[in-house]
Amino acid sequence: MATTLSLMFVDWKSRDGNAAEGSLDGVTVRIAGRLGTTILDGSAPVFNSPAFTPPLPASDMIEIVGEPDNNEFTVDFLGAMVQDPVFHLGSLGSTLTFPAGTPVTRLSGDTGTNGGPRDFKVVDNQVIGKPFQPPPGEPTDSSGSVRLPGKFNSITFNLKPNFVGGSNVDGVALQIGGTVLQIPFTDWKSRDGNAAEGSLDGVTVRIAGRLGTTILDGSAPVFNSPAFTPPLPASDMIEIVGEPDNNEFTVDFLGAMVQDPVFHLGSLGSTLTFPAGTPVTPLSGDTGTNGGPRDFKAEDNQVIGKPFQPPPGEPTDSSGSVRLPGKFNSITFNLKPNFVGGSNVDGVALQIGGVRS
Repeated sequence: MATTLSLMFVDWKSRDGNAAEGSLDGVTVRIAGRLGTTILDGSAPVFNSPAFTPPLPASDMIEIVGEPDNNEFTVDFLGAMVQDPVFHLGSLGSTLTFPAGTPVTRLSGDTGTNGGPRDFKVVDNQVIGKPFQPPPGEPTDSSGSVRLPGKFNSITFNLKPNFVGGSNVDGVALQIGGTVLQIPFTDWKSRDGNAAEGSLDGVTVRIAGRLGTTILDGSAPVFNSPAFTPPLPASDMIEIVGEPDNNEFTVDFLGAMVQDPVFHLGSLGSTLTFPAGTPVTPLSGDTGTNGGPRDFKAEDNQVIGKPFQPPPGEPTDSSGSVRLPGKFNSITFNLKPNFVGGSNVDGVALQIGGVRS
């Protein structure tokens, strides 16, 4: 991992097929898409040239592979936002396209007179490299660095070669840097019957629905485990209560939008259902072989917990974290227990994080 000023780059740790995982200033980073060569021991010299800002004398490297089908890639920063991420792109003979409207700033790169042999360009939401086969010993294609201004916890892009013939495949050396911003969580301040109110990143938050226990003094340890991303050593907590009637809850962010809200759900023995079409991204959670006793799952617009009564001293039911990609000023969901008998009531520990948009 390399550090220049406050900008850090990913320490890539593992590769499993077409996915790789690493750490950026303590935050887990995952990339998925067609991958080629990976260098995980910090020995790659490819980014040590003036084409890159900053140059990295030695670094990890992930090779992303472009094909005529315009391969898609996703980069996730789990449990945090990254400010102004930087992409180092080495030997780019393709066009890398971010989603429409994504601002892209060129920091540095190969140049050539009138679009010379290795010209590295940015046009709107695209980074455009030129395929070039140089004399032996010289670098191929285009290289350079771009920055995406803003705060991100997920980035998607496509990669398509700018040539035909040969293998029709373009391997591009990638390294990613940025400044990590920890996600704030709600400071719950008051409870009045089946409603509670708090503050998230300066935004007033209200939740309404059947509520149980509330802890408003920041002393709840329930979210301090690897099942949650990020874990919270001590926090406020709102208990939401599921019943067979499929209780409905509403969370309102007053006067502002909240980007990519995160739900920590502790002791979930119910199914939590968001409105149809709501995308839900699992961040972390309890796992079990073949759906073991505390398996925590997200499928489509639902988060599914398993009721489980463990030996004394162990946590009950399922726990984990999910993210709702997008900007929200209100979120509704329903909660229905996945068991019958007993009290038919399921108390679930809830905490909500996110960044004001």
